[in-house]
Amino acid sequence: MEGATIRSKQGVAIALCLVSWIDSLLHFENYKQGTAGKLSKESLTIPSIVRQAQYENLKAILGKIQQDKNFIPTWLAVEEKNIIRKRKKNNQLVTLDRHQDEKILLCA
Repeated sequence: MEGATIRSKQGVAIALCLVSWIDSLLHFENYKQGTAGKLSKESLTIPSIVRQAQYENLKAILGKIQQDKNFIPTWLAVEEKNIIRKRKKNNQLVTLDRHQDEKILLCA
């Protein structure tokens, strides 16, 4: 989501695609937990799902730090390399045309 800007038609299209994709992932996570018996009949809120993912990531990072002494210096080197980013050129949007049989085809 960080790279999506709503200053152009392309930015709006990207933002809408990302929001739809994230919404699908959150619904899928609720479904997985519901079928695994981890949830009651009520779905989790988005912040709850995000906090669960953050907690799992934190556990994984702490485990990696304990096991691999080179992990922190390597991580810091990667972060330092990516501190400054330049704005990328916008890609051209793909146009959708209708075919004779009313199927939508992607034309580059």
